[in-house]
Amino acid sequence: MAFGEFIEPFTVQADIDQLIQDVQRFTGSRFRAAYSAQSLLGRNRIFDRIVARSQQVDLPCEDQCSPLYYFDLVRALRDFAGQYDQVIEVGTFLGGSTAFLAGCIEPFDFDLDLVDIYPPYLRFAYERVRRLYPEAAKRIRLFHGDLASYVQNVMLPGSSTRSIVHHDAAHEFSRVVKDLASLSFVQEDLVAIIAQDTNLRGAHRYMNFVDLALQAVFGSGMSFAPIGPVHPHSSAPDQYFGNYVTGGLPEGMVLPMEANRFVYPHPTHQIADFMATNAEIASTLAQLDEPVWSNEASAGQSADPILARSSH
Repeated sequence: MAFGEFIEPFTVQADIDQLIQDVQRFTGSRFRAAYSAQSLLGRNRIFDRIVARSQQVDLPCEDQCSPLYYFDLVRALRDFAGQYDQVIEVGTFLGGSTAFLAGCIEPFDFDLDLVDIYPPYLRFAYERVRRLYPEAAKRIRLFHGDLASYVQNVMLPGSSTRSIVHHDAAHEFSRVVKDLASLSFVQEDLVAIIAQDTNLRGAHRYMNFVDLALQAVFGSGMSFAPIGPVHPHSSAPDQYFGNYVTGGLPEGMVLPMEANRFVYPHPTHQIADFMATNAEIASTLAQLDEPVWSNEASAGQSADPILARSSH
């Protein structure tokens, strides 16, 4: 399949069964936000419905965000309701955020495009949503590529949509900068950018600095609303990749575009400057085809933790 194009979900049951089996090597904690959201119930009917339905679907998967992050994500979409007609999710992994975004399609009336470099993630996230919201699945498209290729091939050719971008893809500083910079070429179409894991740090070789990448593109005085929990203290680095949560920073940030401006890239830059090379694409896909949590992680070797969730 070609990079930078829409692909179709699986419809043959044998293909779906094999897909579900294949992605299990990427699951680690099997954490499910819907089973830890009791304290948030009763405050938002849409969130409550998503949680209830999520508990009814039997599909082996896991979520990567906290229950409060998902709760605040639903509220953010509610607050912008009427201003956008499309949400672009960049980096699906196993569909944790996809499930909550899809649960908002009907009440807030928008289409959802999923963007990821790894087709199994796209198809698994879609299958998860199809089982939860079969009616909403008709408004979802799967784009095999990174954000720059989506901007070039889908948004730049002429789009009349107003979009919210939810970014939870690669977390390495330069990759996030490249993603966000590519959006400058369609900034008039953007309502907001929502970024996850803005409090994540890890071993120095992974350069997990999503919040600082946002500042590099929008300036140190950028305007944002925090979403998700803010922990008072930093957590201990995990045993696998040294990942930890930084105290005092929110799990996510919502940047309304009417209150922000791009300070990077330079006006002379072009979208082609931010496109991934064929070698970069092949290298990332090759690493994604290797087990993440089993052999390398258990041996304490240097499997890239972010590649398990990367969009490019």
